[in-house]
Amino acid sequence: MGKVTAAPSHVVHIRTKPTVVGVIDGTAADSGAGRYRRLMGRGHGEDAPVAYLAAGGVWPDGQLVPDAPPSASAAQHLARTLHVAMEETGTGQRALAAATGVAHTTIGRILAGAVLCDIGTLAKLEHALGRPLWPGHAAGI
Repeated sequence: MGKVTAAPSHVVHIRTKPTVVGVIDGTAADSGAGRYRRLMGRGHGEDAPVAYLAAGGVWPDGQLVPDAPPSASAAQHLARTLHVAMEETGTGQRALAAATGVAHTTIGRILAGAVLCDIGTLAKLEHALGRPLWPGHAAGI
């Protein structure tokens, strides 16, 4: 596994509804950083990939709902292939993070279907693991 030096990765955090983090109501929870904030969605109206699992499904092997966006299927495929590649190479999340510059928490979120992986992060993961993770990607990494 080669060492990749690069800036930390960026992932797309997906939310469809604003989330209330705090409320201004004069209580103790109203002070400081607990003030009202909204977390804005950046996923073009899509939920996290794992949210598109059919009832009873387990990520990443479960069936997706019929109207799941293509990004959910792509994220599911990536989570599967990344997991297999990590197992076959004996590479854990922290070791992969050290080799790629991608935070181990980001790798965990990709594996869990909580985020969509960006192209730069995908390239770093493929390079460090020495194999393609994206469907149809040539082996010349």
